[in-house]
Amino acid sequence: MPPTVAEIDLTAFTQNVHAVRARLSASCELMAVVKANAYGHGAIALAESALQAGATWLAVARCDEGMVLRLHGIDAPILLLGPVWPGEIDTLLTYRLTPVIGSLEAARLVQQQAQQRGQRVAVHVNVDTGMGRLGLQPHHIPALLDEMETLTHLDWQGVMTHLATADHPDERILQEQWQGFCRVVQTLHDRGVAPRYLHAANSAALYRFPQTHGQIVRPGLALYGVHPFEAPAADVLRPVLRWKTRLARLATLSPGHGVSYGHTFVASRPSRIGTLPVGYADGLCRRLSNVGEVLVHGQRAPFVGQITMDMCMIDVTDIPQAQMGDEVVLIGAQGSDRITVEAMASHCGQSPYEVFCAISARVPRRYIV
Repeated sequence: MPPTVAEIDLTAFTQNVHAVRARLSASCELMAVVKANAYGHGAIALAESALQAGATWLAVARCDEGMVLRLHGIDAPILLLGPVWPGEIDTLLTYRLTPVIGSLEAARLVQQQAQQRGQRVAVHVNVDTGMGRLGLQPHHIPALLDEMETLTHLDWQGVMTHLATADHPDERILQEQWQGFCRVVQTLHDRGVAPRYLHAANSAALYRFPQTHGQIVRPGLALYGVHPFEAPAADVLRPVLRWKTRLARLATLSPGHGVSYGHTFVASRPSRIGTLPVGYADGLCRRLSNVGEVLVHGQRAPFVGQITMDMCMIDVTDIPQAQMGDEVVLIGAQGSDRITVEAMASHCGQSPYEVFCAISARVPRRYIV
């Protein structure tokens, strides 16, 4: 096993799925969002664990992500959250992915190819109630309804929206979005259209706004052990990812000796500097340079000097027991202390999503049951 590895705790993930599932009514299903390689955790293993723990749906962003799940034997419904591309419709039909329709043009394209194949396809309609990213704007819904009779190979299984500010303390925008979504649903009902699934809740809305649960919820971050807003919920979500490496070199530097490119750190005392075989090519944010910390023997050691492509340095002067080969924790617990992904994200000016997704493919994932 290489010295730098991301350990994925499948037991913790399963417990998080159970914790989320416990907040839902018996009639509300759980769609585990496993896009972007399950937020960097590994889509295949996490998708399988989510389904075993009670999820009934999976969600991905791109067609190839869904195809990979199918090729690994996953048979559960998979919602394709991203846009429908003409060149990928044949693939999504072949691999039984459920497309999200965000425009009349997309509906027509899917209808055309489904009709050519003699295949009916379940679709979910995305309504842009305020995210401004994808989806039909509410005033375009009547035009879609007018055309539904000609879209004979589409099964209008669901209607969804995405809430832009569910994790924000000011609820006004969320309430506006939710009310707008409810108006669209009423318009559908008035025209005799009653989709099986109405869904809007991401991780934050799932906890803070139960009225948005509908028939299915779409948690992402919460499943990976991160509370989606600052005030902790009653659930104790367990961190799933632990990122660690090992000390590759130890050297004592004299006062005045610089470290790394540009000598942004210069030793002010005799300093014991450790080199770690992990850098920004592995996903370690350069903004942690001279700011962030790691754990060595359960004690905090600061990054010193600029983080480089493949390596970085830490100051272990105050950890005299540190030796070459010792475990160093970048994210996760060691002893009685923990480096949280939230703390790393704060240092980097990022969100936990970005930190997780940045951990590159050259960092092996090791799954722990």
